[in-house]
Amino acid sequence: MRAGFRNLVIDARPRGPHGPLAAEVVLGRSVLARLVDQALAAVGPDEGVAVLGGRDVIPLLADVDTDRVALIDREPASAPTVRTDRLYDARRLKRAVRRGRDPEGATIWRLDRPESLAGAEQELNRRLNYQPLGRYWAFPIADRLASALKDTRVTPNALTLAAGALMLLSAALVACGELGWLAQGSTALALAAALVLDTTDGRLARLQGSCSAFGRWLDQVLDEAADLALHAAVAWAAFAATGRPAWLLLGIAFASGKYLFLVQSLTGEELEKDAGATGAKPDRRGRLAPLKTLVGLMGHADLRWHLWIVLAAVGRLDLALATYAAYFPLRALLGIVRKGAAHA
Repeated sequence: MRAGFRNLVIDARPRGPHGPLAAEVVLGRSVLARLVDQALAAVGPDEGVAVLGGRDVIPLLADVDTDRVALIDREPASAPTVRTDRLYDARRLKRAVRRGRDPEGATIWRLDRPESLAGAEQELNRRLNYQPLGRYWAFPIADRLASALKDTRVTPNALTLAAGALMLLSAALVACGELGWLAQGSTALALAAALVLDTTDGRLARLQGSCSAFGRWLDQVLDEAADLALHAAVAWAAFAATGRPAWLLLGIAFASGKYLFLVQSLTGEELEKDAGATGAKPDRRGRLAPLKTLVGLMGHADLRWHLWIVLAAVGRLDLALATYAAYFPLRALLGIVRKGAAHA
């Protein structure tokens, strides 16, 4: 290790329920090693970073560029500091460092509570696969809104409830039937605003250090309730406009299919794990791989949400109902068959 670098300091001293948080492993790497890589990328190729801690942290840095890392035992007075009881967004951390801002604004998760530590890997996985479209417009708005609300009395659960209320408002507008372009635009705007708030609540929870199992549960329950309410409203509006009972049957098919899809997705995972442990692992590559990717994307919550916004604006949410009244029952059936075959 080299000495003298003070461009960015990594405080490796915070401790958790099992000892130093720097040594906790998240997605196969220690928190400290992951943070050093992010810090080096943030300061640039010609600069280095300092790690504040004892020599016991040196083994944690075996897979990083230690030529650009200095080990120090006292915190500098003016250097920006990141901590090993936080997880940071790499892009926002780089922007904060290069603009001379407080790196705390780049925090995406706090590790200083046992329940937060348990959910760290889940959060990183979620961020790697979450909102392929929303990240281009909803993320920046959510980041600014969460930062503005960080020191207020507004809670993440309040934002979750507000997002759910906007979704139910959208469903009510749809259920009222053909109210013209104004109602269509209002529905699309309400859905877009709900997406922003649904993105903001988790960010605010992490900034305030108030992440909780109840908050995640509330978010999931309201998302599913709003999904069901919106498609029920579409089914009712289409039936009222055409008099065709088939629309009500599509609504029932959607609700039943979504229920079975959730049940089979959340249960029986151990069957496939046991089958994978005792048999040859199937080759997922091949001609069907693009089709599997497409099928998975069709059910992605973020893509479906954007589809609602577009179809609401043009007054054709019935297309979403017709599509997903077939999609979710088929996905549920395939999941049941796959897990049944794994058990056989």
